[in-house]
Amino acid sequence: MRRFVYFSLAGGLALLASSSVFALPSLAAGRLPAGAVSPVTAAKAINIKVADLTTSIHWLAAPAGTSSKAQVALAQRALACLKKVGPVSPDPFGTIGKAGGSVRADVSSPTWYDKASTLTQLPSVSSEVVFLNSAAAARSDLSTIGRSGSLACLTAQLVANSELQGAGTGIKGTARFLAAPRHGGGSGGVRIQFIESGGNFALIKAKLYDNEYFYVQGSAEVAMSFINLSSSFNTTWSAASIAKVMARAQAEVKS
Repeated sequence: MRRFVYFSLAGGLALLASSSVFALPSLAAGRLPAGAVSPVTAAKAINIKVADLTTSIHWLAAPAGTSSKAQVALAQRALACLKKVGPVSPDPFGTIGKAGGSVRADVSSPTWYDKASTLTQLPSVSSEVVFLNSAAAARSDLSTIGRSGSLACLTAQLVANSELQGAGTGIKGTARFLAAPRHGGGSGGVRIQFIESGGNFALIKAKLYDNEYFYVQGSAEVAMSFINLSSSFNTTWSAASIAKVMARAQAEVKS
């Protein structure tokens, strides 16, 4: 759930790259206490893969980078905000991106983006799997994410990260809950649609649509991000991908 946006203008052309780990600073993922290997293996197995995506697009994978101190600070601020909304783990759906203690694993997928879209590298898709020490803790995180107060916390983090990544100043962000395909435990999933506008997005007269899906399967938390420019990511495509990911989650995790 570590969403970052990078925006710049080069040679008069807009270049927009968007995702939680798209060649951009990301918080350390997959670091575990000694001996905690199996949760990482399961997380890697669950994470979204190119075979899960529509064949209508030629997908390429982008590597992750490393986070800046400013982004770490933003993540900590978002976590503190979420704690005021409801009970959460030290890394709800990868907000912090660091395993240890009750967080047994935090593993991000590559970010898959459209090869044909050379200027925007959108649409893009990514996921992140976090294993906690109990199913109850995972359900608690999902419950808090599903409360209205979480929207302000996560939107503030997204907008601030966008500005840090060069999307210009004066970025405006909105967020709302939308219906999500039902999978896993807890409430069956939460979907939040974030929309960014202003700043350098205004230069290309477009908005950024980021649809985030949150699920739990036993002690595993699964966050998936589907990002597109000017319109929301195709929901038929995203629903098909989510179903494949959550089928693997069910196979990998005992509730």
